[in-house]
Amino acid sequence: MPTVEDILADMRQNPADVRFADACKVATQYFGEPRQGGTSHKVWRMPWAGDPRVNMQKGKGGKAKPYQVRQVLASIDGLAEEKMKAALTERK
Repeated sequence: MPTVEDILADMRQNPADVRFADACKVATQYFGEPRQGGTSHKVWRMPWAGDPRVNMQKGKGGKAKPYQVRQVLASIDGLAEEKMKAALTERK
């Protein structure tokens, strides 16, 4: 079974070829359990203001939709940036 780090690397390399379940596993690892998951969509709440959610829905062949995979990646990068800013602020 691939690790979250392996899946994340695959997502960055080819967002069009990511299994929906794998994309959901990564999103859950970074953002917690989805606030909605009983329908065709899964929605995760983001820890910042602005667009405070990531939405995922299954595409053709059990794959995640590529544009939504890119949104998850952008949100993960944003989360990492926020953590770096917080760490730098603590040092001052």
